Amino acid sequence: MFDRSRERAELLHHLRLGRSILMLAPRRVGKTWLINRVAEDVRGRGWTAVLCDVEGMSRETEFLFEICRRIEEQEGLAEKTEGRARQLLNQLFSKDLANGWQEALGRMDWVSFAETLVRGLHERGRDTLILIDELALFLAARLRDDPEGARAFLYGLRRLQQRYSRVRWLFTGSIGLDTIAKRGEIGGALVDLTLYPLEPFEPDEASAFLDFLSSGGAVLHPFALERTAFTHFARELGWLSPYYLDLVAREIRPSGPSGPCGRPLATPADVDAAFEAMLAAGRRPYFVTWEEHLSKNFPRPETDALRSILAACAREPAGERLGTLRARLAGPPHGLDMRALRDLLTILTNDGYLAEVPDGEEPRFRFRSGLLRRYWLRYHIDGGHMDGVR
Repeated sequence: MFDRSRERAELLHHLRLGRSILMLAPRRVGKTWLINRVAEDVRGRGWTAVLCDVEGMSRETEFLFEICRRIEEQEGLAEKTEGRARQLLNQLFSKDLANGWQEALGRMDWVSFAETLVRGLHERGRDTLILIDELALFLAARLRDDPEGARAFLYGLRRLQQRYSRVRWLFTGSIGLDTIAKRGEIGGALVDLTLYPLEPFEPDEASAFLDFLSSGGAVLHPFALERTAFTHFARELGWLSPYYLDLVAREIRPSGPSGPCGRPLATPADVDAAFEAMLAAGRRPYFVTWEEHLSKNFPRPETDALRSILAACAREPAGERLGTLRARLAGPPHGLDMRALRDLLTILTNDGYLAEVPDGEEPRFRFRSGLLRRYWLRYHIDGGHMDGVR
């Protein structure tokens, strides 16, 4: 139930129909695991799959060189690419790269190179899927350095998608690409992509996944969750991502009697103890990506405003009303009007921090993950640890 079989089938359906895909998912929800499985799925159907991770890159040459490197790594693929594309690949990888590939490439025209390469893959007569992990992070970095170059690059990718139908593209992003597109006025370059949001597990999938972890030896202290314990687990975690299900499962120390499956039962109190263990100072690296995302991918004034919103929403499990947030952020130092506040709330909901919940005449915004909310209270609210906060 937890192998993402439905999602994999849906993605394959779109790819077989000739569609390229933009899969958006917040961090730690399993998108990288999923695209690796999709690559295996299409290879099993006779396709070529080229997997690239472009997080940390900020230049088109880095992006395209990564694609070339991944093609060259696949046994026989460079040799099977015909004509000018094969000549360029041979030229690239015959160079001495000891001093770095940028120096070895010299004045190579990368726009023409990309066109030639994708055309060569298209003309092989075999379907190819190029999977690019973290396109949104690459574009965010590129927009900071060279907005015009970022737009030209993304529209260039769109032209490649339109011209060479036997090469499909699957892009992922762990931050809201709609926000980046709006900031850089590049939304038009995305209109041909099929949008595919990836969500965390449903409760039945999460339950099956926990049972798999415990019965398969993935945890030091095997357990079975009482029914009330799982309900409590799911409610407190909220964000049922495979990553955090796994981490919390490792911390559970069951105290109940042996259950029907032969494993000791974990109680709601055992679940609470596991959550508390996750919040220890030594476990902070488990949450660092949520912190770094705000500081690395947004300008300082936006980062400060985003943190203020999160601080307000973290104080109560139910979150905070839109009107109250507007009143708090309208004055100094943020000075946000409703439109600007809404834009920031869209970022935080798209990126998995918050959920928008209907509540009478105006919505309320609360943390999607109860665990992340507890972490934010402990380490990002003035006063540090808050005893009794749940």
